[in-house]
Amino acid sequence: MATPKTNRRATTLRTLLALLLLLLAACGGPPTAGQPTAASNAQPEPTAANAQPEPTAAPAATSAPTAASAAETQAQTIGEQLDLGQLSPDIPGPSAPVTIRFATWNAESEGLLKLVEQFQELHPNITIDLQGAPSEEMRDKLLTQVAGGTVPDVAYMDTSWVVDFASRGALTNLDEFIAKSNAVDPDDYVASFRDASSYEGSMYALPVDGESTGLFYRTDLFEAAGIAGPPKTWEEFEEAARKLTDAEKKQYGFALFANESAYYWYPWLWQAGGRLLSEDGSQIAFNDEAGKRAAEFYVGLKEYAPEDLLNSNSWDGRVAFANGTVGMYMAGAWFAGTLRDEFPDINGKWAAAPLPQDKQCATTIAGDVVAIFAQSKNKEAAWKWIEFLSAPQVMASQTIGTPEQPGSLLPPRTSLIENPEAYQNNDLLRGFAEQMACGVTDSAPNENYGQVEQVLNEQLARAIFGEVDAATALDDAAREGQELLAK
Repeated sequence: MATPKTNRRATTLRTLLALLLLLLAACGGPPTAGQPTAASNAQPEPTAANAQPEPTAAPAATSAPTAASAAETQAQTIGEQLDLGQLSPDIPGPSAPVTIRFATWNAESEGLLKLVEQFQELHPNITIDLQGAPSEEMRDKLLTQVAGGTVPDVAYMDTSWVVDFASRGALTNLDEFIAKSNAVDPDDYVASFRDASSYEGSMYALPVDGESTGLFYRTDLFEAAGIAGPPKTWEEFEEAARKLTDAEKKQYGFALFANESAYYWYPWLWQAGGRLLSEDGSQIAFNDEAGKRAAEFYVGLKEYAPEDLLNSNSWDGRVAFANGTVGMYMAGAWFAGTLRDEFPDINGKWAAAPLPQDKQCATTIAGDVVAIFAQSKNKEAAWKWIEFLSAPQVMASQTIGTPEQPGSLLPPRTSLIENPEAYQNNDLLRGFAEQMACGVTDSAPNENYGQVEQVLNEQLARAIFGEVDAATALDDAAREGQELLAK
């Protein structure tokens, strides 16, 4: 899922320390038994009272808060107020100065620099050396460093990379460190984030932020087309797309991107009751009856999408939403900050809602983690750093924010997103938290799935361009993908 994440991070570096997470309102009940594992233990099942609230404009994105001192952080943020200098007293700090190399794509962020300063005041024998690289280059750079024995101690990584790196023996098993920590509780993580950070039953990374995918829509275009509110079902979605489309006026209902087809198709698959892989990760499952129905619906949306955007991507295509060329836009939370910062003229003319649903609600879960590489010679000191970033009050300061600097992110810890105080700065985050119950990830069981996704993306793109039908595209992707899974 690298392309959508790369697009989002391009915006993040300008607007937030980490990522924006934006999905408005709750979506009706959790996936049924036997379906992909969702974060169903993160939030109670949405009730009828909160399942589909009236659409509201999405909150404006805000710059991520910065941390000036341990005392200030504890005074201003929610969550358990731990002694940040004694998070794991049974793990000794270094007796002599050591340097921890930390690879991240936001190495120049003011917020991160202040966190480093705060940590080094607490641990004067540990120096954090920030090593930056563009987000789109980070994975390949880390793989090259692993092969060459020059890997950093710690990296800020895409959640979807964890299984791949752990299966190569490149990451440190964190179970022993976690067992001695006052700050890290595996049961406190939202299930889908914890599971995606694990390999063969052990955690190899700590989740620090996340995002889901939602539906942005132009309220002014909806009103002009006589559409009462955001669509709640597939049928309503297609009807809205049809009403918004007027090719002669170069106005369309939806933005569809063939280059990112797999990533943005996943929610439709899960909503239809399908899944990517079998539960043990050994078999392709996306080309069953549910998958083909979802693919036919998704590919069929090209009838309501501008043809000149099909070969573009969700980052470049953002302009089409801003100028009114498309009335609906499926994107991650990064899009809210983009609209606020780049297109202020349409403030008040757009809103966000949960994705429309079929048999069940479902949305894509993506995020980031911090991990220690197996080649690190200072694992205890490296642990102190990622444990600090994972402490409740630090995580809260960088996601939910403070009264002085409210944030627009959600942390991947249940104790934080269920805390009523989390929504005092920005009440719209309440709906985002409820939507977490619809988050799905079911590709983690197989370390080769990243290669399968590339094939699936190529085949769905062929269907969007009319080279094959949707069902054939899935069958071709499944045949080639099964060989990749078996490697």
